[in-house]
Amino acid sequence: MNQGFIFLLNAEPTPRLFDLDLQTFLQMAPALVNFIGLAVILTFILYKPVRAFLHERAERIARELDDAEAVKQAALALKEQYEQLLKGIELERTAILDDARKQAAERRNRDMAETKKEIEDLKSRAGVEIAAELDRVKDMVEQAIVEISSEMAGKLLSVTIDPSIHNRLFDEAMAELEATVFK
Repeated sequence: MNQGFIFLLNAEPTPRLFDLDLQTFLQMAPALVNFIGLAVILTFILYKPVRAFLHERAERIARELDDAEAVKQAALALKEQYEQLLKGIELERTAILDDARKQAAERRNRDMAETKKEIEDLKSRAGVEIAAELDRVKDMVEQAIVEISSEMAGKLLSVTIDPSIHNRLFDEAMAELEATVFK
C-alpha cells in the first residue's frame, strides 16, 4: 500500500477547470459556513438600523429639497416684489422730476412776468420823469428867450442901429441863446 500511496504522490494530477473538486470544496466549506453565518447575524443585528438610517437620510434629503424649493420660491417672490418696488420708485421719481420741472417753469414764468411788470413800471416812471424834465427845460428856455429878447429890445432901443451893429447884436444874441439852451 505504501507503493500505491507513493504512486499517488508521484502521479501528476489531471488538469481541472478552476480546480473545482471535492478537496477545494471541503477546504472552502468552513469559510462559506462562516460567511453565511456572519451574514445572517449581521442581517439581524444591522439590517434595521441601516435601513432606518437610510430612511432618515432619504427623508432629510427630501426635506432639504423641499426647503430649497420653498426658499427658491420665496426668493423669486422677493425678487418680483423688489422689481415692482423699483418700478414704483422709478415712476415716483419721474413724477417728482416732472412736478419739479413744472414748478420751476411756473416760477420762471411768474418771475418773468414780475420782471416785465417792473420794467414797464420803470419805463412809465422814466417817461413821466423825462416829460417833467422836458417841461422844466422848455420853461427855462422860454424864460431865457424872454430875458434875451427883452435885453435885445433894450439894446436896440437905446442905440441907433446901423446894419453892421445890427448884425453884430444879432450874432451876440444868438450865441447867448445857444449857450443858454445847450447848458
